[in-house]
Amino acid sequence: MVTATTTEPRTYGGWRRSRSLGIGRLDSRQTVILMTAVLVPLLAAAFGAVRLAFVLAGVALPVLGLALVQRGGVLLMDLALARARWQWAAWRGETSYRGGVFAELPRAWDLPGVLAPTTLLDVEEPGRGRVGVVWNQRTGWMSVTLLLSPAGALLADRATVERQVAAWGDLLASLADDETVRAAAVTIELVPESGTQLADHVAGRLDPDAPELARRVLGELVAAAPRGAARVNARLTLTVDPAAGGARPRSVPEAAAEALRSLAGLSVTAAGADVLRRASATDLVRMVRCAFDPDAAMAGVSEFDALTWGEAGPVAAEDLWDHYRHDGAYSISWALLEAPRQRVCHDVLLPLLSPGRFPRRVTILYRTLSRDEAGAVLEREVNAAAAREEYRRRTRRDPTARERADAERAARAAAEEAHGAGLVQFSLFVTTTVTRWEDLADARREVEQAAGRSRLKLRIARGGQSAAFAVGLPCGIYPPAV
Repeated sequence: MVTATTTEPRTYGGWRRSRSLGIGRLDSRQTVILMTAVLVPLLAAAFGAVRLAFVLAGVALPVLGLALVQRGGVLLMDLALARARWQWAAWRGETSYRGGVFAELPRAWDLPGVLAPTTLLDVEEPGRGRVGVVWNQRTGWMSVTLLLSPAGALLADRATVERQVAAWGDLLASLADDETVRAAAVTIELVPESGTQLADHVAGRLDPDAPELARRVLGELVAAAPRGAARVNARLTLTVDPAAGGARPRSVPEAAAEALRSLAGLSVTAAGADVLRRASATDLVRMVRCAFDPDAAMAGVSEFDALTWGEAGPVAAEDLWDHYRHDGAYSISWALLEAPRQRVCHDVLLPLLSPGRFPRRVTILYRTLSRDEAGAVLEREVNAAAAREEYRRRTRRDPTARERADAERAARAAAEEAHGAGLVQFSLFVTTTVTRWEDLADARREVEQAAGRSRLKLRIARGGQSAAFAVGLPCGIYPPAV
């Protein structure tokens, strides 16, 4: 007799937010502010300046409130600083952009905001045709994009899915061996389509003479498929610093060639995605133009051939505090605040990547650390966790469950790195775009509900909407380097 056995699905986790050395739950910056706010008034009183001590104490209280109190997972100090910087930029007119016929002459930049230093190179790659390379003239970095066709995992067996996840981990780990790679971004764009698209597609191709079993299976698949549908566009953008390699290119063509060589070593197919082709200059212009003007997606591909990089951007754009207005469309962008605390299955992001009523763009941004840097970072994290544990012991305070779990994850990550595992820093950005102002609140609610079902905690990129919007474009924008 054969007995069927079932195994639990494999789960994934172990990620944690990087924490610097500090008192208790405070980081190093908060600790310095706390010590300064407490010690300065005490020192003033010790030297006899009692009146000055009271004045300094009155100033220290609101400073401590800004440095210690959080709102929506963000320190009030950071929110106030972001608001001040955005307001100063708004007063100087730096949050408004006018391009095309409205641009002042001579034009220094073609695109708004953080995209301003970028320009597009149309490169001929031997044996592959024309390839588009985005060159950031400020940093010298080059970005190239692969257009992908993700196979999906809904109909794949568990073993196949686990192999694909492992292959993706190996791909990320391999980037650490290329010292020129600065960041990698995977972007999924969802554009709503008719919910009857799959049924119409199957009905138009079903052979009347097909076996009854085949017809019944197809009917059950169509009935079980989600009613919502979307056009899915996937891409992988690799950003490299050609000057960081041993070759040291002396010209822009040599730097572009170095970027293309880094792209050649990626094994994406094993991770469950087929590579359609390398994005051409026309592909990049079309993706950027359609992001700023969704109505442009109705135009034919050939109509983008004559557009320049400057014409891919908006005619007018306004970077507002909590949303972005561009060419008659409205967008809201979010940044990842906290990843799932628990271990999750491979399909944890499925709710966020499922079709909705409004267009959505989801970008996962990766930074791979070299072997030496990864070891130093993890050693620093373990030491910081040990210092916090020593502080709790001396103050006779029992650690919380979260503190114990964080220390365990830090130690486990260091042990895994010591045995050859790679270390990746990642973040996630989400953008939704609507063409009617009345739909913006509903689109925002849809994204936040989907993120909650995916166990993600997002925050609106207040004061940085245009920058967060640009991260999802195939232009190699890496926020820490902006």
